[in-house]
Amino acid sequence: MSDETGLGRRGLMRAGGAGGAAALLAATAGTAPARAADQPPVDASFADFTLPKINGGDDSLAKVLKKGVLVAGISQDWPYSFIDDKTKEWQGLDADIMRMVAKMLKIPKIDVQTVTFDGLVPGTLSGRFDMVADSIHYTKARAKVVGFCFPTYYYAETLVVAKDNPLKLRQLADLKGKKVGTLTGTNYMEWLGEVSGVTPTPYKDWVQMLPELALGRLDAVLYDQPVMAATIKDHPEWKVEMVADYEPRTAKNPNGYSRYVFRQGDIQLVSAVSAAIEWMEFNGEVLKILSKWGLNGYNA
Repeated sequence: MSDETGLGRRGLMRAGGAGGAAALLAATAGTAPARAADQPPVDASFADFTLPKINGGDDSLAKVLKKGVLVAGISQDWPYSFIDDKTKEWQGLDADIMRMVAKMLKIPKIDVQTVTFDGLVPGTLSGRFDMVADSIHYTKARAKVVGFCFPTYYYAETLVVAKDNPLKLRQLADLKGKKVGTLTGTNYMEWLGEVSGVTPTPYKDWVQMLPELALGRLDAVLYDQPVMAATIKDHPEWKVEMVADYEPRTAKNPNGYSRYVFRQGDIQLVSAVSAAIEWMEFNGEVLKILSKWGLNGYNA
């Protein structure tokens, strides 16, 4: 173990006697305990809602409040986070959650910017966005470069095939030798890459996948169950279906829950958003939003 003085356990053991004490005092001169960042305000109408105190001086939420706007990246990801074509308003599960979070944190405005899914993390890291306000899951690769907030809601992937499943595809292992569509940059793409012999076909926009399956250009599609279910309902003419006995790989534990992404150093901001989401879940507010979008308590 070492510290900023360069005197780890071994160094402190060597710094014995008066000379060692003098060296230690010189190395630590001017060092003060970490100071808690100024505590941002919250909306008092949310009973008993408080923010954790952050040591170390990070003021990422305070900077957002000073600007008066939170810049959020989304990927036109219906029904999670999208700009409605008719109203031009930000809509979706995550839009509803983040609007309430912003109210709780007294953030006056959310500026929503749309990019393809694979541009969300780079856009956040580059400073273009303050956060990803779109459904995104934990992966080991992402966790190396970004921070995740408290889990928001659960949903799993589904496998979609031609009507009556002529190829008898039921699990990922059955996809060997098959051409399977999914969204680029997702954990589903990673999973397909692990199946020997499968040909993953990446798409930048999920709306293209089911028409391609209906035309026979794909053997299957692996993607989010809520999106696929709603799309199939709207387009019975495509003659595709979800595999009823497919067992999702997305486990119902924190890793399987949707979250939002932040820069790793923005501790104050991610902690505040997490505290708001946790309060919303404890008080049933997230479940109300899920119900509005046709989901139930299993997804909470």
